[in-house]
Amino acid sequence: MKLSHSALLAILVSSAFVSAAPAVIVNNNNNSLIKRTDINEVLEIIEELKTLNQKRDLIEGSELEAYLSKRDSAVGDLLTALLNSGIISDIWTAFTTNSTITAELKTIISSAIKGALVEGPALISAIWNSGLIKQLFDTLINDSDLKTAFLAVAKSIFTTGLNLVKAWLGLGSSSTATTAAASTASAAAKREVLLGDSEFIDKRDVLSVVETVVEDIYNSGLVQDLFQKVVANPTAVEGFLSSALKYGVVAVEDVYGWAKSSGVLAEGLTWIENNGGKYAADIASFLGDQIAAGNVTTSDIDNASTSSSTSKATTITSTAAAAAALLPAAIGGAATTATPATVATINTATPVATNNNAVLASLEAAYGGTNPTTAATVAVGDITNDVNTLVNAASQIAGSLKKRRIAY
Repeated sequence: MKLSHSALLAILVSSAFVSAAPAVIVNNNNNSLIKRTDINEVLEIIEELKTLNQKRDLIEGSELEAYLSKRDSAVGDLLTALLNSGIISDIWTAFTTNSTITAELKTIISSAIKGALVEGPALISAIWNSGLIKQLFDTLINDSDLKTAFLAVAKSIFTTGLNLVKAWLGLGSSSTATTAAASTASAAAKREVLLGDSEFIDKRDVLSVVETVVEDIYNSGLVQDLFQKVVANPTAVEGFLSSALKYGVVAVEDVYGWAKSSGVLAEGLTWIENNGGKYAADIASFLGDQIAAGNVTTSDIDNASTSSSTSKATTITSTAAAAAALLPAAIGGAATTATPATVATINTATPVATNNNAVLASLEAAYGGTNPTTAATVAVGDITNDVNTLVNAASQIAGSLKKRRIAY
């Protein structure tokens, strides 16, 4: 049903509400230009849905499927119109501060996150926009399953724990100039809205507009249908979740548990790892405080990695170090003869050589023996970083040295 222009204007300025309708709270920082045509479109779609609802009991059989499809499409159109209306943030605030539907909204959010309808990046952005990102970090750092993954995210952004600490120490620099510029721009935007013209709704009338829209949605029984569309819409869900978190419809701990079980949280962490610049200051601030409190060390960050290549490199380094420690004991015949100083001397004076005779000469210099005219060869071939292979090679070298001493 199409409303006349005068009827729509009457709805916009109406202040008579049904007692069951939710009390409306409007954000004072909504400085968007709000077109009357956009609001009228929202109201027209709501009226269409009201008419469809009235016909529901009269439809059955083969017509029911077509009816449901039309109604579903109209709800989708309503969401699109709301997103384009300029008052969407106020709509989220109005619904998420309405205690009569809190339980219903919480159930919808829970089902959406558990079912992975909500994507990881949208979830992380919603938590950040709600001002509760540090609560998420605090939960992560105390979760033995995901603590390392969180520190790996920090490492991917700052490279080392030391760099993170430097960034943390650098935080707190004054941003007065930026703040002043933002305030000036904000004031200009407010003046522009207030001056406006007949094409736009005056800032002072926004409350009436939001109240009208929210009341119509609420009294038409469209809340559940609308918000099921919202949680499946990547554009809409971020703002809605942010408002739901901000006003306590759901807590960070609730969202954390649902997102962890569905894999949405892991997806969000991966997204931060690849696009973390936006969150770098918050991560540095949080982990810097954790380091100062002794709960985390820079080494924890340096060693945090889920990368297979990093794990492989760590294994190779550890294996080579173990082999170096074993070499003097294998050659000298007693582990007590191998001191850390001796190992350090061998590693420093004798870089890894591809010439077996060069290796033999360095060992003779360290442990005695002579070099005969015919150089002894050792079948080391292409030695890998495997400990057993290196130890076997060392044993062969030691045997060669003993034979030379006997011949000498």
